[in-house]
Amino acid sequence: MKIATWNVNGIRAREAQVREWLASDRPDAVCLQEIKAKPEQIPELLFESEGYWCYWHGAGGYSGVALHLRKELCAARPVFGHPAFDLETRIVTADVGDLTIAS
Repeated sequence: MKIATWNVNGIRAREAQVREWLASDRPDAVCLQEIKAKPEQIPELLFESEGYWCYWHGAGGYSGVALHLRKELCAARPVFGHPAFDLETRIVTADVGDLTIAS
């Protein structure tokens, strides 16, 4: 399993690079930090990246995370969540079998 992580420092400024990276490397799990955007601000071509279950967790302006899991890894959309203490949109988790992946 290939798990990749990237502090993008603003997803809207990195859209082209993220799309290119996903297309070339095809990691099984993609963890993005510092997206600095609300879900409705995510560029359309990234919001539901082809071949991935995508979850965006951001409040805009600062922080924010995303977790994308390849559909081959889990046939049905996994349950994404974040702990109650996460008031600054800094963590998202998903269980894949016996493994918990967190960004």
